[in-house]
Amino acid sequence: MTFEEIKKIYVQGLLDTGAFVIKPINEQPFILRSGALSYMYLDLCRVASSPNAYNAFIDGIAYLLRNEYGKKDFILCNVDSKISAQMTGSLAYKLKKSQIIFKSKELTSAEKGTNKQLNGDLNWSLPVAILDDVMTGGDGTAKNVADLVKNTFKNVLDIQVFVGFIREPKPSTYETHYLVTRNELIDIVWDKLSERQKEAVDKERKGL
Repeated sequence: MTFEEIKKIYVQGLLDTGAFVIKPINEQPFILRSGALSYMYLDLCRVASSPNAYNAFIDGIAYLLRNEYGKKDFILCNVDSKISAQMTGSLAYKLKKSQIIFKSKELTSAEKGTNKQLNGDLNWSLPVAILDDVMTGGDGTAKNVADLVKNTFKNVLDIQVFVGFIREPKPSTYETHYLVTRNELIDIVWDKLSERQKEAVDKERKGL
C-alpha cells in the first residue's frame, strides 16, 4: 500500500469517527491545551474506535519513520498526550524498536516510585523519534520532551518529531514530520460544512 493510500484511509477514519470537529461561528470556540482558542478540534483517541483508521494512523507514522531513517536503528519516545503512549507502544511492537518512556511530573509524583520522568540506557546514542498525535505547529509539548531527552541522554545527537496531525507547519527547534495538516482536512470537508462553520474557519484563518 502506498503512502497516499494509507493517508486516505487515515483521513477517512478521522471523519468517520467524528475525530475532526468544526464548530459554527455562533458557538464558543474550543480552548486548546496551549490555551489558544479554536473552532476546530481533533480528538485522535476516537480513531482508536476504528481498527482500520488506527492501523492506517500507525502505518502512516511508520512510513514517515522508515522514510527518514531508512535501515538505520532508532529509538521511540512518547509525549504527555491522550494517545501518544499508545501509538508509541504500537510502533515499538510493529517496528521492534526500543522505547524511552516519558512520564509527566504529576504521574511520577503520584506513583511514589523512582520519580524518573524518562527510562532507558543513558549510554544510548541512537537517533530518537518523539511521537505525538496532534501538534499546533512550532515548539510545544514535543519540544519540551525532546529537550528533556537531549539533557538526559548526552550521547543522543539526533532528535526529531513525528506527528499525525499538525494545525499549521511552522519552523521549530526539532525537525518535524507529519501526516496531514489542518488546511488539508478543511479542503476535504469544505463542501459539507454549513455556512456558519465556513465563517468560523475563515475567521480562524484570519486570526481569532
